[in-house]
Amino acid sequence: MDKLKKTGIVAGAIVGGIIGGTLSVIGKVSKVKIVDDIGESVVDSAILTGTMAGKVASGAGDLVAGAVKKDSDQIQEGADDLKDTGMQVIRNFTGNVRLVAGSGKEIAGGIRHRNPKRLKKGVRNLIKLVTVGTLTVGAIKVKREEDEIDGTNNSEKPSQ
Repeated sequence: MDKLKKTGIVAGAIVGGIIGGTLSVIGKVSKVKIVDDIGESVVDSAILTGTMAGKVASGAGDLVAGAVKKDSDQIQEGADDLKDTGMQVIRNFTGNVRLVAGSGKEIAGGIRHRNPKRLKKGVRNLIKLVTVGTLTVGAIKVKREEDEIDGTNNSEKPSQ
C-alpha cells in the first residue's frame, strides 16, 4: 500500500506546485514577500495534506487487506499508519492554534505598546494562515513572519 502513500505525496506536490508555485513566482517577480510566503506555504500545506491522505488510504487499505488475508502484521501496519496520521493531524491543529494565538498576542501587543511593526507582524501571520487555509482546504503549514522588532529571527518551526 506504499503506492497510495506516494500517490498522495505526488498529488499534493502537483496541486501545491500549481497553486502555490504560481503565487510564489508572482510574489518574487512583484517583490511582494507576503505573496511569496503564502505561495511557499501553500506548497508545503498541499504536500502535507497529500501525505496525510495517502497514509490514511494506505492504512485503511492495509487494515482491510490484512483482515481479509488474516495477516496480523498487515493489520498492525495499517493501524500504525492511521494512528500516526491522526497524531499528525492533532499536531498540525494544535500548532496552528498556537500560531493564531501568537499572532493575536502580537496584534494586541502592537496596539497596546503602539508598535506598528509588531502589529503588522501579527496581522501578516493571520493573513497567511487564513489564505493558506482557504486555498489548501486541508492541513495548514505556515511559516511565521520573522521578528522585525529587534532584528532577530524568533520564528517558530512550522506546524506539522
